[in-house]
Amino acid sequence: MILAFSTAQWILLIVFVIPVVILWGYAIISLASRPDLGIGAKLLWLLGIFLLPIIGSILYFMVRPAPQEQHRRAQARHAKHRH
Repeated sequence: MILAFSTAQWILLIVFVIPVVILWGYAIISLASRPDLGIGAKLLWLLGIFLLPIIGSILYFMVRPAPQEQHRRAQARHAKHRH
């Protein structure tokens, strides 16, 4: 029952659990939409994000390139596969 939560449990839910779930979901969506990564790299990142949700998500956002760099890498990757 949702109403059976104590005040401390509500605070824990609001302050910790909800932000972590949002961070985790945003990392997965961001990863899935990256055109510069192949399926293998995406699967490895996904595994890291699932196994270590907080650390994996933060690490992903720290090491991912800026959107402009992602776009440049994606263009280079597609050009490489054309030849």
